[in-house]
Amino acid sequence: MKFALNVPVKGNDNFYWVTGRSFFLDIQMEKRRGRWIDYFDLKDAFKIPGCPLCNRVKELSYKFLDNLYYERVLDGGTRVDLVKAKGFCNWHVWMSTEIRHSDSGIAIIYKQLLDIEIEKLSKWTRARGPSDTKLKLKTWKKFLDAILSSWTNKASCPICEAVQEHERFDEGVLLDFIDEEEFSQEFEKSSGICIRHLVRIMETFGEHPSLPWLIERQLQKYKSLSYELGEYERKLDYRFSKEPKGSEVDSWKRVIEQFAGKREVFGNEMNHIR
Repeated sequence: MKFALNVPVKGNDNFYWVTGRSFFLDIQMEKRRGRWIDYFDLKDAFKIPGCPLCNRVKELSYKFLDNLYYERVLDGGTRVDLVKAKGFCNWHVWMSTEIRHSDSGIAIIYKQLLDIEIEKLSKWTRARGPSDTKLKLKTWKKFLDAILSSWTNKASCPICEAVQEHERFDEGVLLDFIDEEEFSQEFEKSSGICIRHLVRIMETFGEHPSLPWLIERQLQKYKSLSYELGEYERKLDYRFSKEPKGSEVDSWKRVIEQFAGKREVFGNEMNHIR
């Protein structure tokens, strides 16, 4: 079975055809970046308020989920990948509820996942039992370790993995075409990318010849926002509170996205502080 995703591949200017047993299998990127559909999608993202790379992550997440619930819920390979990952991450499973007609797919997928956990917990309960014999305790510990291991060693959310491939590609496209006049003009009109994405680009493409150019443009945007924040703070003072409000009025919201990324894209850090 074949299905189309908006990813470039050699010999096809519009779609990347994935053939195989799984929705998430063999999603590969061409090393050479050209003016594929991602290039034009990124340009469109410049027109949306906020970090265009964050906007792309959210857009692609929705597209991948919509595709899956439309035609891949009963695919064997897709279900195997979801079992390994114990479903989707918190963000993508809640995003699933926003997709039209996803309710039946969610029920099918998560009934299977829930039944697997019920079976494991039932085995643990039976092994625990009323007996305190060493053999019983050893069996109980075995099932306990199996349950814990299945969660600590689970696969990553498959939607996250698929979207991340596009995200890396988009980061490369941004650098490859930032010196192109039309592309650059559209970028200048945009909000610019958030610091989280800029740092990631610096980490991944540290020797790219266009990186200094990108950083310089971002510095201009960050400094402009810093000035607006200063104006917002200044006008909180009763001496200047009667002055007309300008673009600084929502700067306190925009700085959150510029510093931390768009809501939910980078998630929380509670699982990292245990």
